[in-house]
Amino acid sequence: MRPDHLVELDLAGYHDRRDLGHQSFRAACYAPFVGMSFDMNGVVSVCAFTRTTPIGQVGQDSLLDMWRGPTVRALRRAVEHDDLTHACTRCAEEIAGGNLTGSLAAGFDRFTAQRHPPWPTRMEFALSNACNLQCVMCSGEFSSSIRSSREGLPPLPQRYGDQFLEELSPFLPHLEQARFLGGEPFLAEINFRIWERLIQLGLRVECNVTTNGTQWSPRVERVLESLPFSIGISLDGLRPETVESIRVGVDHERLMGNVQRFIAYRDRTGASLSLTYCLMVQNVAEFVDFLLLAEELGCAVFVNTVRHPPANSPYLLGAEELAEVVAMLEAQRVAASSRLNRNLGVLDGQIERLRSQLADLRSGEPGSSAALERSARAVDLLDGLVDPSLSEVDLIAALRARSVDDRVDVVRADDEDRVAVGDRFVELDLTDWVGRPASALHAELADRLGRRLDLLASTARNGTVGRVMSFTAPGGSPTLVALLVRRGPAPWTTSRFAAVVERREPPATPVRLR
Repeated sequence: MRPDHLVELDLAGYHDRRDLGHQSFRAACYAPFVGMSFDMNGVVSVCAFTRTTPIGQVGQDSLLDMWRGPTVRALRRAVEHDDLTHACTRCAEEIAGGNLTGSLAAGFDRFTAQRHPPWPTRMEFALSNACNLQCVMCSGEFSSSIRSSREGLPPLPQRYGDQFLEELSPFLPHLEQARFLGGEPFLAEINFRIWERLIQLGLRVECNVTTNGTQWSPRVERVLESLPFSIGISLDGLRPETVESIRVGVDHERLMGNVQRFIAYRDRTGASLSLTYCLMVQNVAEFVDFLLLAEELGCAVFVNTVRHPPANSPYLLGAEELAEVVAMLEAQRVAASSRLNRNLGVLDGQIERLRSQLADLRSGEPGSSAALERSARAVDLLDGLVDPSLSEVDLIAALRARSVDDRVDVVRADDEDRVAVGDRFVELDLTDWVGRPASALHAELADRLGRRLDLLASTARNGTVGRVMSFTAPGGSPTLVALLVRRGPAPWTTSRFAAVVERREPPATPVRLR
């Protein structure tokens, strides 16, 4: 099912902003022609935003079969015909919202594409969630520390080993760029094994790493000196108290010391070094000063859009609060514009996006006020549902008692975090999800349903993770949906997902979650 507002997406403005002189053909995105992306669960897609349309699974399909298979060929046909509704709704929504140059799709334009590519030229490795921080906007899917401490869940299974490395080796000489994400990439053993393989093969592939900046060791120095790296450091604030409250577990003084080490590495080698910023309610007042610091350091800034949790997102503020944020940034821009060079466009882009959101709110578009009201109801719905003493019968009864109707959909997962029984979630048929990682289900539901599925509240303790989301069917009103993930001792012998719809919309045709 295609989100209605994307069916007629006008890409003219997006295409006008692109530099495609080096390409032999035009496509809305070149990811299917140049990229392979690997996630923590062994799922392979053409980019990080198309996980719901995987081209294969590590350990089940050969990498070469994935690259030449029917799924990737269908993706290529779709984007060549400007169809971003096939699997690319996240980028379509970014473009529709005015983010014409900052979408993930636009980032693939630099790679020269072939219609029938023999090998990928860009690979993205998010192979491990090993991480030493517990950032407030993150989850256990991307941080082992959150998964163990905040969520009380067992470690994710390791999907990548010797066989993967051997199968990967023939691909490495054809790469222009290898990107490493996390978790924290410099804490993942598998990443070091790939870097060592590149060194052994004598290759000079650009290794792009997004790091939290906390890791600097002789082992890190060795790979930095042996391969061409480009580094992006996530900071998310300027003042020590802001950074440490967002990136929980970080020592700001040590972090900035490592930033200086990376800057020295850049100055000595000519490597690229940038900073990334998750723009949130907690740090929006420091954003302009952060951009000024980046100018002094000679770093470009890339901004991540944060929508979850809602309390952290400037995009879910009420109209009055958002107007104050926009006015503040506009005033700060006047004072700082003469000192901003490389990052003035970054500031203008974020101001324009927030202005657009404010205009939608003032015109009566469904937005933050309703979402925040539903969030209060969501917190109430979650209250008490993480009690480890509840049996399955009691849990379902508790869900029903807090809902308007009595529908409960259950998707069960086994002790190895694989979905064992798939049924239906809202409008999605989960039959094809059996055997796939349960830990990735929520993220992929959000990807597949786009902004129609908004996280309103979440809680985690005693090995139970609870989330309440707002689902909006096409042409319908928002519906509260509770998603519960529980692991632990009896009476729960396996992990469970339970979902209850508070108000049911007219049934829609099921869409298989591929």
